Amino acid sequence: MLKKRILIILIFVLSFSYFLNVSYASNHSIVYLTSDKKEVNQGEEIEITVNLKNSKISACNFSIYFEESKVEFAPDLNKQDIIESTHLIGNKLNFVWFDKLGGEEAKEGEIVSFKFKSKEKGLATFTIEGQFYNKNGQLIETEFKEVQIQIGKEENNLPKQVQEEQGTNSENSNSNLKVLRLDKEGIVPNFEKDIQEYYLTIPQDTQNIDVLVVTENPDASTEIKGNTNLQEGINDITIKVTSPDKTQSKVYTIHVSKTNNFESTNTNLETLSIQNVLLNPPFDNSYTNYEIEVPHIMESLNILAIPENEKATVKITGGDNLKEGSNLIKILITAPDGFTKKTYNIKANRRTLEQEAKYEEELEKQKEELENAYKIEKTSMPINDTDRQLTEVQNKDNKSIIIWIIAILSIVLVVFGAAWIVIKKHRNRIRK
Repeated sequence: MLKKRILIILIFVLSFSYFLNVSYASNHSIVYLTSDKKEVNQGEEIEITVNLKNSKISACNFSIYFEESKVEFAPDLNKQDIIESTHLIGNKLNFVWFDKLGGEEAKEGEIVSFKFKSKEKGLATFTIEGQFYNKNGQLIETEFKEVQIQIGKEENNLPKQVQEEQGTNSENSNSNLKVLRLDKEGIVPNFEKDIQEYYLTIPQDTQNIDVLVVTENPDASTEIKGNTNLQEGINDITIKVTSPDKTQSKVYTIHVSKTNNFESTNTNLETLSIQNVLLNPPFDNSYTNYEIEVPHIMESLNILAIPENEKATVKITGGDNLKEGSNLIKILITAPDGFTKKTYNIKANRRTLEQEAKYEEELEKQKEELENAYKIEKTSMPINDTDRQLTEVQNKDNKSIIIWIIAILSIVLVVFGAAWIVIKKHRNRIRK
């Protein structure tokens, strides 16, 4: 009976798409999976939710794939309508749905949730694929994103790793970190001793974060605050490093956003570029610190900064009225949740007139070197062509000589052969 209902619904969805002339919609949507927990114990239940961004749907059919050795499907008996639309085949959970009111109950955001039960320790991955249709029966262009769940306590190798990396700088005024590691993945950007601000998003069931550090000078002292009893929203973890002689100190800050709605905390830039200026290094949204060289004539910069999440806001400061020498440009991204933030920093060096003249001189010098190299190459070409032509002529002459020798030998062989035949016939006549 259950299989029959699913088959009827699937046929309806396909017919619905066909009779409304199914075509690809212009909008691009993201279908992504989320979990109510990022870490669970063996035997604990997990709720996986299918979410849709940038579109509304009136029909869908999709499959969720999971690892049978790690988890098993645990249907919620209180949601009979979902059970009737769901069909399990091995490690694939199929689901079919359509809006019976023809668009009045179109869905967006959270589409449907399923429960699973954890079985074996390790990392369990859930993936999704399928088709999603709008109220006009058009197939929506979609991008799919998976989710991973840690089952059982993940072994923490950080203390061992840190013990193997000891600082060796003996300068008494050194307050730099050599190593900064967390027991959670996702810190942005990658650690560098001169970068003092970092960002991390964690699920709501995370209470503490292990922070392990190594100082460049082994005698420097460290003080870590804010990494325990983490609250929902923004938490700041600070690592204060004080040099052995107490004259220098440096504070490294990790801005931690605690939430289950990861998309609402998205502060990544999708695009960052500056007109007529190159970023160093090239843009990567996981890197937050850049340097640029600005011509003296440019007093302001035309900066294009587009966030990954269209609901995030962007604020750019320091890009106008550039002074000669060093300028700091800050691009502040505020996530849709309104409080999660990330700052991209650009150190801009606007050249002085003297530096500009030197720069132009270097360019001219490079241009002359390229032109000279081109002239040398061009001058050497006829010689090479002559050599090549001589070689070709010699090869042709050699071929001609060989052909003539073969021809003469052939003629000689023919003549001798004919003479031998004549002599043999003559002898035979004499005998007779």
